[in-house]
Amino acid sequence: MVTHETMRRVLQEHVDAENAHDRERVLATYAADGPEFDDVPTGRRFTGGDEIIGNYRNLWDGFTGLVRRIDRWTFGEDSCVIELTLTGTHDGDYRGIAPTGRTLELRICAHFDFDASGYIKRETAYYDSLTFMRQMGLTK
Repeated sequence: MVTHETMRRVLQEHVDAENAHDRERVLATYAADGPEFDDVPTGRRFTGGDEIIGNYRNLWDGFTGLVRRIDRWTFGEDSCVIELTLTGTHDGDYRGIAPTGRTLELRICAHFDFDASGYIKRETAYYDSLTFMRQMGLTK
């Protein structure tokens, strides 16, 4: 069984690597055997390192100064839920949307399942897509 200390260490490294836009460090936190990232609001599931990094790349390119802050931790036996706040400015292309200069401050709940070695085997992200669209200026 993976310890809470291991999950906390791996997730902190994961978020720090995301903030640094460091592909290799992000990948190093995932299990080598078919990790998954499930973006619930969009209905998209990314399988394997290349697809997962491709998804992150959209955020990294669209919000070059994006910062994730962990606000809360909740531990299970082989899983952890973190509540995060993402803040940044839409200053680059994001999924075909030209930069708007608008500020994003989005709360996210992310559930992580770990393998026996302490690597992330599945990440499931939940957030309010309407809030995201409003902040991007795509809807009122």
